[in-house]
Amino acid sequence: MKRLLLLATGGTIAGCADDRATLNNYTAGVLGGDALLAAVPQLRELAAIDVEQIANVDSADLLFEHWRLLVGRIREALAADPELSGVVITHGTNTLEETAWLLQLLIEDPRPVVLVGAMRPATALSADGPLNLYQAVQVALSREARGHGALVVMDGQIHAAQWVSKLATQGVGAFASPGSGPLGWVDDVGVHLPMASGSRQVPFANLDLPEQWPQVPIVYGCVEPEPLLLTACLNADVAGLVLTGTGAGQLSAAERSALQDWSGRRPLMLRANRCGSGPVHHHPGDERLGLLPAGSLNPQKARVLLLLASIAGCDGVALAGLIAQRQLIS
Repeated sequence: MKRLLLLATGGTIAGCADDRATLNNYTAGVLGGDALLAAVPQLRELAAIDVEQIANVDSADLLFEHWRLLVGRIREALAADPELSGVVITHGTNTLEETAWLLQLLIEDPRPVVLVGAMRPATALSADGPLNLYQAVQVALSREARGHGALVVMDGQIHAAQWVSKLATQGVGAFASPGSGPLGWVDDVGVHLPMASGSRQVPFANLDLPEQWPQVPIVYGCVEPEPLLLTACLNADVAGLVLTGTGAGQLSAAERSALQDWSGRRPLMLRANRCGSGPVHHHPGDERLGLLPAGSLNPQKARVLLLLASIAGCDGVALAGLIAQRQLIS
């Protein structure tokens, strides 16, 4: 029988409410990974699954230390056991896309790493967690999932880490991949996913994650933004900064003026957009201000890239080189 590693981190999929009709007022991260596995006995027919608890929190409370432990355990498990088919991670949906993107940039092994969550707590009528978990295991065991990097399985759809995002606060179909659509789907017939073509870029495959991570805030664009927020970040000597511009990543005149007038050290800076989909392209004035376009990455994923780039000691030239790899952030 195939072997699989299940790493549990908490979230709604492990959440409990006082009664079965409650969908919103519940506590995330109550049930352990063993309980999630026991709730779906059909999983025993698919694989021998080892369960480990990395954390048991609402994913809004996920910490860099949890990320460090998760990455370390995945790397260790894949390196130690060549017969391990893959890894499944149960995760809260609020920051699931960020963890998926982090793993995409760090895990080089072609075996599937599949993240899964739920939009309804485990105690709810028609809870979506059990089926999501079953389908995530199906994907992780499939030959077709090899080589795609980190995948997200929600509501029967299989999403790539680069594109997937949570787009709604409620409903089992809250996840989508704007601009690309899902890679495939999974049902009782099996996994419907094209085979990965060629090798993929894993720019931080050998990066060791520190206990102390750099500071990388996100500044959000709006009508008449307060320049003090941007200036405060620059004065704090942050390692990186994501500017969430309006439209196609456009900054206001006040924001550009604040950057133009800044005479201190410039952090690594990516210019993303607040629209939810669509790319941010190069602007002729970006170099003068120390900005780089974030491509298709939303602000939270742009932040993950800057965190890892800062840890790796990348300068602006090296970061520009990563961005130029279209398959990384097209």
